[in-house]
Amino acid sequence: MPGGVTPRRALGWATLVNMTGSGAYGAGLTVFLVQTRSVSAAAAAGCILVSTLGGKFGALPFGSVIDRFGGRRMYVSTKVVSGLASAALLAVSSPVVITGCLIVYGLFSAVGGSARNVIIRDIAQTETKIYRAKLRSLANTGIVLGSSVAAAALAWDVPRGAIACMAVNAVSCLACTGLVVAGVPATEREQPEPTGTERGQVTSPTVSVWQLLARPRLATFLAVSAVFSLMTPVLTYALPLWISQYTYPHDAWPVGILVATNAVIVITLQVPVGRFVDRRDRPDTVMVLAGVTLGLGLATAGASALVSGQISLVLVWLAVVLVSLAEVLFSAATTELLFAPEMASHLSRTSSLFTFACAVGEAVGPALLLAVALRPAAIGWFAVAATVWVCALCYLRAAALLRSRQVGERAAAA
Repeated sequence: MPGGVTPRRALGWATLVNMTGSGAYGAGLTVFLVQTRSVSAAAAAGCILVSTLGGKFGALPFGSVIDRFGGRRMYVSTKVVSGLASAALLAVSSPVVITGCLIVYGLFSAVGGSARNVIIRDIAQTETKIYRAKLRSLANTGIVLGSSVAAAALAWDVPRGAIACMAVNAVSCLACTGLVVAGVPATEREQPEPTGTERGQVTSPTVSVWQLLARPRLATFLAVSAVFSLMTPVLTYALPLWISQYTYPHDAWPVGILVATNAVIVITLQVPVGRFVDRRDRPDTVMVLAGVTLGLGLATAGASALVSGQISLVLVWLAVVLVSLAEVLFSAATTELLFAPEMASHLSRTSSLFTFACAVGEAVGPALLLAVALRPAAIGWFAVAATVWVCALCYLRAAALLRSRQVGERAAAA
């Protein structure tokens, strides 16, 4: 890229651009389907759910493809396809074709995320944890920018604004492609395969998804990640409904405060928390702390049902703060665990599995919260908080057992 921009900086700009489009896409998709394609709200929700889970599940077999062709080449290819799928939404009207476009978009977005992790592993050999924290901060900044663009476009004109959101996402995918092509060089994994005795030095035995799932550490990590991913529907679905129905039904401004609080916390604290994880070198501890903090946030939201007036609103705001802190801790811990030595050698597959586990939690979350928590009582929130705490305790115990087993194996080998 011009000006001697490093691969790290180029990927940072690409991340910001790409996530800006993703933020606009996420904020405007439902409105686009309902207002411009005459899809009912229920059908739109079902369409998004099917496409999200189908795309994430379909991405699982692509780990070997990423390993074969390299992270950069696969990431560029997936962004091109994602941009074309987003642009195709502007030209089709059939619900079946729309669902197909959304599945393609979800599939290649998930594969692109796994390929991007491989790029990060290849270009960030020093200060990797701090760099990954900066990328997470840029990604969250992009989502906030994209959501703001969507809000302004929808305020200007709902149908045209929703169409603009899809167009912004398509352009951002293609712009991200250009930034990566111009600024991120091909890594050794993408060079022509060596011949002779050198071939064995760069190849590694292929491990299937099912073989990875048989590993206790990864299976535990994925299960707990699916549960902790409830924090996303809590912030985007449950707490806004709780405010508008029970805490402050008179006006919508507290929901805006909720969104602003979450954005400020996530953007400003992601890098400092990354430095904390780097210093302590204990992502398992941070993972457990994320669960404990999430449970505290859920319990605080439930406690707001026990009081009324301004005190109830303050408790909900505190719940948003706690859940946002849990989001930052969870993001830092899961990234470091994915890049841990025992998982980094199969990063393309473990990233796809993690993405699918989180997608399951995020998809099941709204129905669970609607059935259990969104009632004019505190018991539902407390039940969900207790479930999260039990999962955190189980993860702590499992991590301790695995560390003890590793210490014993090393001692036996010595």
